[in-house]
Amino acid sequence: VLAGDIAAPTGIDLGVERDPEISDLIKRLQTLTPQQTRVLGMLGEGLLNKQIAYELGVSEATIKAHVSAILQKLGVDSRTQAVILLSKIGSDPLQAAS
Repeated sequence: VLAGDIAAPTGIDLGVERDPEISDLIKRLQTLTPQQTRVLGMLGEGLLNKQIAYELGVSEATIKAHVSAILQKLGVDSRTQAVILLSKIGSDPLQAAS
């Protein structure tokens, strides 16, 4: 990192960092909080807000706020677009959060 390299969460293949689009995506993923990263992983599993809230022991309103923040940070308009972006780098966001 000090040498100017990109620091990526566990599970992200840095071999694809030469593609500017992928590098940008990695940087955007790194702006997510650990809880937002968990929520993104659960979105990728196809869980509904209510199911995610139950699994994490928080309110559905909290999950909606997390999803909104995730979409904004990733620069997408839908949950589906967020999951598609994540699949481009083959990352498991749950591993990245741990």
